[in-house]
Amino acid sequence: VSSLPNSDDRITPSAIPPAPPCDMKSPPLSPYGVFAGQLVQYSSTPSLIAFESSPPISQPSRNKCILLGGLSDGPIPTPYAKILEEKCHSLGWSLVQPILSSSYLGFGHGSLSKDTEELVRLMEYLKCHHSAERFALVGHSTGCQNGVHLLKCGKRDVVDRLKVVALQAPVSDRESITLNPGDHSAHLAHAQSLVSRLNGEEMMPRDSFWAPITASRYVSLFGLGGDDDFFSSDLTDEELSERLGHVGNIGRMSGLHLLAAFSKKDEYVPHSIDKDVLLKRLVSAMNGFDEGENEAGQRVVASGLMLETANHNLSECEGDKEHFVEAVGKLLALSCD
Repeated sequence: VSSLPNSDDRITPSAIPPAPPCDMKSPPLSPYGVFAGQLVQYSSTPSLIAFESSPPISQPSRNKCILLGGLSDGPIPTPYAKILEEKCHSLGWSLVQPILSSSYLGFGHGSLSKDTEELVRLMEYLKCHHSAERFALVGHSTGCQNGVHLLKCGKRDVVDRLKVVALQAPVSDRESITLNPGDHSAHLAHAQSLVSRLNGEEMMPRDSFWAPITASRYVSLFGLGGDDDFFSSDLTDEELSERLGHVGNIGRMSGLHLLAAFSKKDEYVPHSIDKDVLLKRLVSAMNGFDEGENEAGQRVVASGLMLETANHNLSECEGDKEHFVEAVGKLLALSCD
């Protein structure tokens, strides 16, 4: 695959000849879509790659939309990946799907700080070698934490180029784990004990989680006030403001627009949580004011979208994927004006 940003050399899916007949049982054809583009190595230490699919234009696109999935995801993380690519292309944006150190099962010994370092490295690579001028980031599930953390802790000259952030399913890992069987309090106490004794990189017992995970990441994901604890419904307004208030401050300086899209039927959110109320609280914390109480006339950076029939990854009900992608597309178009 060419590493040069030359759209004329790309092979489109329609140009690939059909496969010969096969007498073995056929697996499903790439259920989340087939993508054509360029595979690049954006970091050598560690070795990390990203896949960029660009619109069919003569010059490389200067607008790059990065798609990040959640825990255990890699490229093509969501059912809407393909229609997001199509929407990006129609507006002159490329879609970039990276592998981070935390992709797949790497999240168990990763951290948001390391993810942010690698995302900055990706964006710097795209700026230097693929003509990038502005960026968008679409995060699914734990990818939402990445978006919020990048805005707060990423290099300012890079973050200032981030014009759109879309959070799809910004749910609390701490609250979602309560839906699974197991003595989570005991596991958390064990993890916190290891961290307090400076053994945070020790692995947790096998029965503590479905994937290998260090004590530090366990506390980050499932401890009250952990590094990943941005979206929990039991956080006070002040605590949410401390964790999310930087979004509005940065956005008003850089021209950022943020979309927080919540699924009304998200299976990872306990039924006892009022999702409409939670979404309003998250958006208010990001903007720094409640809806209708913007007395200073500050620009609204964050807006909320409740997908009434949607599940966690928008895979079940017809129209949910399209509804979300249309909302993202409006912000992408706005950021190019």
